[in-house]
Amino acid sequence: MASKNNPPASSGADDVVLAVVDDGFRQMKGLEANGALVAHPSLARAGFTLSLIGGGDGDAGLGGYQTSGREYTVDPQIDGEDTRFDDFSTSEINRVLVHHTLHTLGLSGKRVVLATGLPFQSFFIAGSSEPHQPLIDRKMENLSQPVEPLGGLQPIQIIQQRVTAQGLVAYIDYVVDDNGNFKSDVEVDAPVAVIDIGGRTTDCVTVYGGGKLDHAGSGTGVVGISNVYDIIENELKRKFGASKIRLSTLEHVARYRNIRLRGQQHDVGDIVDAAVAEISQQIIRESKRRIGDAAEMQAVILVGGGAALMSNCLKEAFPHLLVPERPEFSNARGMLKYLKMEIDVEALLQELAGKPPAEQQRATLALEAMSESSGQGA
Repeated sequence: MASKNNPPASSGADDVVLAVVDDGFRQMKGLEANGALVAHPSLARAGFTLSLIGGGDGDAGLGGYQTSGREYTVDPQIDGEDTRFDDFSTSEINRVLVHHTLHTLGLSGKRVVLATGLPFQSFFIAGSSEPHQPLIDRKMENLSQPVEPLGGLQPIQIIQQRVTAQGLVAYIDYVVDDNGNFKSDVEVDAPVAVIDIGGRTTDCVTVYGGGKLDHAGSGTGVVGISNVYDIIENELKRKFGASKIRLSTLEHVARYRNIRLRGQQHDVGDIVDAAVAEISQQIIRESKRRIGDAAEMQAVILVGGGAALMSNCLKEAFPHLLVPERPEFSNARGMLKYLKMEIDVEALLQELAGKPPAEQQRATLALEAMSESSGQGA
C-alpha cells in the first residue's frame, strides 16, 4: 500500500550531501561525494502500476512516486515513455527520474546540493557564448518541486543546484583530479576535443590551451546511442516476428550480442555490428563538421553512454582517440569535481540557517565561472 511520508528533519552537516545526476535521455548516472554511483535506464511512465506478488513492505522499493498530484512508476523492466522529446530536461518525468536516482544512491531523507546537466548546445544561447539562463532556470525550478516516494522512503530535499554543460564537464574530469588540482600526467595547455555520445545527442567540445572554449568547434548533433537501439529493435522484430522489444532487452543485446526469444537463445551479433556501423558514421560526420580530423588536438576524448559501443569505429576516424575508464560516468565525475570546488558544506550550513526554503535556491554559474573554477584547484 502507498503511504505518505513526513518531510526530512533539518539537522547537521551529516544531512547535507553533494550529489550529481547526469540526466540523459537514455540513461541516468548518479554519483555522490562519498563515491557511491548508480546507472539505470531513463524509464518511467505515468501511474503506479507495479507491486510485489504477496505484497508487504517490498512495495516501497518498486519506484513509485508522486509529484504535482500525479503518480509515476520507475523501473528498468517497464515499457516506459519515450524520453526523446525537446522538453525532457524540464519535464515531470525528468524530475521523477532524477529523484529516483538520488534515492537509489541511498540519499532518502537527505538535504542535497545537486548538479545536473544539459546538452552543450542547449546550455548556451544559439550562436552565442552566453548560457541559456531561462532554460537553466526552468530546469532548476522543475527539479525543486517536491517528489514523494510511494512507500517507506523519506523524500529528498534539494537545497541548492548547479546546471552544467555536458561534454564540458567531461573535459573537467579529464584535466582535474578528485582534489580539484590539475592532473600531473595531463598536459593542461594542449588542445583537446571531447566527443560525448549520449542517448539522443552527441556533444562535441573543443578546448584550446589555457582552458579556452572554442564555440565554433563545439556543438550538439541530434544522433546518439538510441538510434543504434532503434535499428536493432527494428531488425529483431523483422527477423523474429516480435511485436515489441523492451529497452532493458536492447541493452542486453548491445552488450552481449544475443537475445532469448520464445525460450530460445539467438546470436544477433551481426545485427548489432550493422547498427553500430551505420550510426557511428553519422556520429563521425557530425563530429568532423566541428573538429575536422582533429589532427592538431593532443587527444580526442570519447565519453558518454555510447563510448564503449562506438570506440572501435571512431578510432578509425581519430587514431588519437582516448577512452577514459568507465566513460559513461565522465560527465558525472566532472560535475562532482566542479561541485566540490564550488561548495563549502560548513559555509553552506551557516548560510542556510534561519532561511526559508524559497531562499535556498541558487542560480547556476555561467560558463566563465565554471572554467575559472576548474582551474583554481582546491
